[in-house]
Amino acid sequence: MLASEVVHHRDGDRTNNAPSNLIVLPSQRYHAHIEYHLRCQRRGMPFLFPELLIGVLQEQPGTLFEHLY
Repeated sequence: MLASEVVHHRDGDRTNNAPSNLIVLPSQRYHAHIEYHLRCQRRGMPFLFPELLIGVLQEQPGTLFEHLY
């Protein structure tokens, strides 16, 4: 992980460190941007480009740690 990267917890629970719950985002600024849009979505505010959040919202095959054995 690079110094600028931030780990995002998909379910919002910082204590849930299951590999399938973690996503590495490129920066704190991007993480804040994603969090803002997720909060808006929870409040029922429509997002103009919902496809941009698909990777954050859906569990994808593979995990953050799949390359470590």
